[in-house]
Amino acid sequence: ITKIGSIVHRTQGLSFQVMAGSASFLLATLQLGGVGAVAALANVLGNPVCELHKLFKDGNMADAIELQKKLIAPNSAVTKEYGIPGLKKVMDWVGLYGGPTRSPLQPLTEADVSRLRNVFVDAGYL
Repeated sequence: ITKIGSIVHRTQGLSFQVMAGSASFLLATLQLGGVGAVAALANVLGNPVCELHKLFKDGNMADAIELQKKLIAPNSAVTKEYGIPGLKKVMDWVGLYGGPTRSPLQPLTEADVSRLRNVFVDAGYL
């Protein structure tokens, strides 16, 4: 976040826009003057990620903060915990085509699939 804030500050007045690289810090990026995110999570939870942006733009910070908190665990699951295989699995669950992983990536174990599913169920997205 410090780096994002620094970049926003250094590029003020230029035709340059700063975006978060993850949904887990989208709200903080917007608060610092960023304009959005390029987020893996948006592939499977596009509506909630867009809703977070809208809540911020509408000045509804209380709801934006709550939604940001709700997105952290699912975002972490499809990025640092289970990565592309996890993202592909969730895509299948939400009606998109994730399909099988390709080498060198390995498919998730049954235990990983169960844990991943629990993250999305606990967050209310499955």
